[in-house]
Amino acid sequence: MILATMMSPSLVQAQARWEMDWLHRLADHRTAGKNAFFQTISDVNVPLTLGVPIGWLAYGLLDKNASATREGITWTAAQLVNGALTLSMKAAVNRPRPAVSDPTLIALEDVRIHSFPSGHTSSAFTLATSISIDHPQWYVVAPAFLYATLIGYSRCYLGVHYPSDVIAGAILGSGSAWLSDRADRWIREGSARKQKKQSLAFIY
Repeated sequence: MILATMMSPSLVQAQARWEMDWLHRLADHRTAGKNAFFQTISDVNVPLTLGVPIGWLAYGLLDKNASATREGITWTAAQLVNGALTLSMKAAVNRPRPAVSDPTLIALEDVRIHSFPSGHTSSAFTLATSISIDHPQWYVVAPAFLYATLIGYSRCYLGVHYPSDVIAGAILGSGSAWLSDRADRWIREGSARKQKKQSLAFIY
């Protein structure tokens, strides 16, 4: 419901003044150190959000660890679902990047694809939510969502996304992870019920 409201053309295309004003304030307070930090944070996102799920899946298979294998499959599936939804929404909403709408805003990264929602943010929150669902310990959850939040902030700092792009990406990413986990549980529960019926049929 929240995401659907944010996708309303009147809201998305309006590019609220406060968002642009905030992006300009961030740009006015850039430093070489912060530029390097947030660019690095942003650059490692794609390798990390793809590498962790695939790496965890590979570990599970090599170690014959059924739990890790299942988690790796679910995390990878969540990223695929999120990627498909993010690209579809970008094409449907077709929101220009902030620096395209306002040439006085200097973006620190050259990106061509549409702005809404933030793909970096959605993939980061997909990973953070996926890991947190399967490993709900605070020392896992806190760093995972701190990282995802930094990714979202970095996209605004670099001048390539509006705050609403980032918020939408966080909702979409978390939702993709949750849906993938629900689908995994539904499949496993269905398989367990089927095995139970087969066992009962064999007994009788």
